[in-house]
Amino acid sequence: MKKIGSYVLAASLLFPLVPLSENNVEAAGDSLGRELSAVIEAGIMSGYEDGSYKPDNSVTREEFATFLARALQLPEGPERFKDVPASAKLAPYVNAAAAAGIINGGSDGNFSPKATITRQDMALMISNALNYLGKDAAYVKPNFTDIDNISSAYRVAIGKSVSLGIISGYTDGRFGPLDNARRGQAAAFIYRMLEGNLPEPIVKPFETAMIDAAGTITPSAVAYESFDAAKQAMDKNGAELLLENGKIVYMKEYGGMVFAKPESGKATVDLYADETLKTAKTYVTASAIGSSGISTELQYITSTDAYVKVYLGGSEYFMKPEDTRLVPYEGAKGRGYYSVSNGLIVHHIYNVDTNKTVAYTAGPAPSFMQAGSKYYSWDGFSFYNEAGQQAGREYQYFQFLSGRTKTNYTAAELDAYIQKVLAERQEMGLSKYANATTKSKLIGLGTMAKKAESLYNVNALMIVTLAIHESDYGMSDKAQTINNLFGLKVYDSDPTGGSVFKTVEEGVTALAKDYLGAGYFTPTHWRFNGSVPGNKTTGVNVKYASDPYWGAKFAGHMYTVDQAMGEQDFGRYTIGFTNTPGLNVRTGPSTSQSILYTYKASGMPVTIIKDGEWAEIVSDNPSQTGYVYSTYVNKLPIAE
Repeated sequence: MKKIGSYVLAASLLFPLVPLSENNVEAAGDSLGRELSAVIEAGIMSGYEDGSYKPDNSVTREEFATFLARALQLPEGPERFKDVPASAKLAPYVNAAAAAGIINGGSDGNFSPKATITRQDMALMISNALNYLGKDAAYVKPNFTDIDNISSAYRVAIGKSVSLGIISGYTDGRFGPLDNARRGQAAAFIYRMLEGNLPEPIVKPFETAMIDAAGTITPSAVAYESFDAAKQAMDKNGAELLLENGKIVYMKEYGGMVFAKPESGKATVDLYADETLKTAKTYVTASAIGSSGISTELQYITSTDAYVKVYLGGSEYFMKPEDTRLVPYEGAKGRGYYSVSNGLIVHHIYNVDTNKTVAYTAGPAPSFMQAGSKYYSWDGFSFYNEAGQQAGREYQYFQFLSGRTKTNYTAAELDAYIQKVLAERQEMGLSKYANATTKSKLIGLGTMAKKAESLYNVNALMIVTLAIHESDYGMSDKAQTINNLFGLKVYDSDPTGGSVFKTVEEGVTALAKDYLGAGYFTPTHWRFNGSVPGNKTTGVNVKYASDPYWGAKFAGHMYTVDQAMGEQDFGRYTIGFTNTPGLNVRTGPSTSQSILYTYKASGMPVTIIKDGEWAEIVSDNPSQTGYVYSTYVNKLPIAE
């Protein structure tokens, strides 16, 4: 049998339910505020659009019948009264109360639903409700001074409720049987009738809201049980935000930013390839700059109650709602941006909690950027000006250069550079760089890196730069104590761990041979996303580091080192991305040649040695040179 309680969701009620606030419950001097609050919270009664509950307002007959039907969760009943058509908003409740024997109409077949209910009629309905519940009580003649002349049915009903402690009279000894019943009284009588055992409150955590240019959020007065119901209301009423328990869970498409802020307190957040949240392609940190508390900032696309769709690093991803903080552009205190300084591009990463930024240099500024202006980008290569217009697209050379290339610098040149920068750090006078020229684990690294380059086909300049980036010039605790210069097996969940090596060269070999050479740089390996530093879409950054800007920072370091050493490596090759999935790399410039390996996904980075109908590329299988048909490679505009 269908319960009438289901209509609480479907019916358009006379008083829209609003979130309960004790400040809105006007007790009207009769101490009924607690009972009224409880009955409203249970969904039996409702508030007004302005957030008030008006306990002194009169109650109609159909309203009180509705309150009882909801309180008792009565089953549906057939149409009963001529003046209560099926189309009436509260008809289901009136019919349910009639079927349960709680209400009766007149001899003319009418119920008079809009008439104000009297206190004696309310007492009679409560008595009938007690009968429905099987609650009985011995009749006790009430001591009211004004009930002798009313019908015995009313006197019995009043006496029954008085004996059960449900109804009381006025302080002057009257009951007021013909007085209009008030909302506060109705709530109190129902509350006492159920002895406090009210139905579970209907949880309505969702509400729509508006936001102004200053960022002030104004929620609507109406709450909703589900995301979908609130979203439908938002589409109709033109609201700009959707809130769940005060948290923004939906904005207009592309209407703001998403910060990785897991409610669980986890150090990282997974980014999923599909909306089912089953396939995590990569992950990002909730503190992108170590302990500084800077969240990963992503572009908001859209959201549901099941996921938040975002853009980062050239790809669209899906996130769990509980891992996100949505921030509309309107009134946002700040955001990450790019600027130009001395011809270089500087990325300022925003901390949503402290409203501060930290910065790093990524390389040469794109040609379309002007000093003194701010630019915005979610991937580091497509930029927009402050007016939201696209400014241009250029990529950083070292961020997408194959790590299978060989540097032009010799071991001696690399070691000389290391000694130079260690001396500069030592002269800074900081305690962490004390005796760097004799103590740093970078000493002699150039020679080790060139040896690894020859043996394992991993760029020596990349090895040296990675060590500088990860070990703070060879002076970090892990470099000094366990010879781990590259953060190998140092996880966000356990930053105190890490691989232990007997010597620095043992650590270099592990990086070049096992991690990069046979892992991140090998097309058949599960970690492979392209043999480049990359970002959170392509390259080593996808799996190597949770910091979404790791590849860009790394590229910035490589650019700085190369510039300081004479710019022998920058711009030697043409860089491109594949534009089709399943692209075969062949051993020669013909489809008749053997397949060396296959790029499963599109957008894979390639380093072109010689262009033509068939492009000769630096092979991710270093046993021999690779070739791809040039039509399937898009050349990248490089910032110079």
